[in-house]
Amino acid sequence: MYSLNFISAPIADALPLPSAKTPQKSLCRIEVDYVHPSTYFRNKGIAAIKVNARSVCDVLQQEVVLTVQIFKVGFLFDHLVSSTTTDPIRQSSTGLRVENNQTSARCKDSKFSKYYGIAFATAVIAGQKVQAPPARSIKITAIPCGT
Repeated sequence: MYSLNFISAPIADALPLPSAKTPQKSLCRIEVDYVHPSTYFRNKGIAAIKVNARSVCDVLQQEVVLTVQIFKVGFLFDHLVSSTTTDPIRQSSTGLRVENNQTSARCKDSKFSKYYGIAFATAVIAGQKVQAPPARSIKITAIPCGT
């Protein structure tokens, strides 16, 4: 469900000299929920699945491009089912928390299939463009939704 990034440093590097000012590194992460049936589409009479993800940071992030993908577990390899990306120009792509809740796929039948989500991002933080590595849903979900 979530991806955690760990920061480690040798003890000598972790203790700054009394006169030295070391900039604090921002703590950012991408969180990916598990793939689940879409309530929104179900209420419209459409069978579909979706996954939500967010980029969370303790400092302001701007121009976030958060890509979220749904993968179906396959016999020989996994298949990309759906992908969406946030628009970095929109106001919703700036803040401490930027969400992408738009990634979904219609079901073609009710055959059980296994799915997971992957998300990755780029953002401007403190004037520098940074890239977050991919994060994956912790849980692979079996859903009666053939795509």
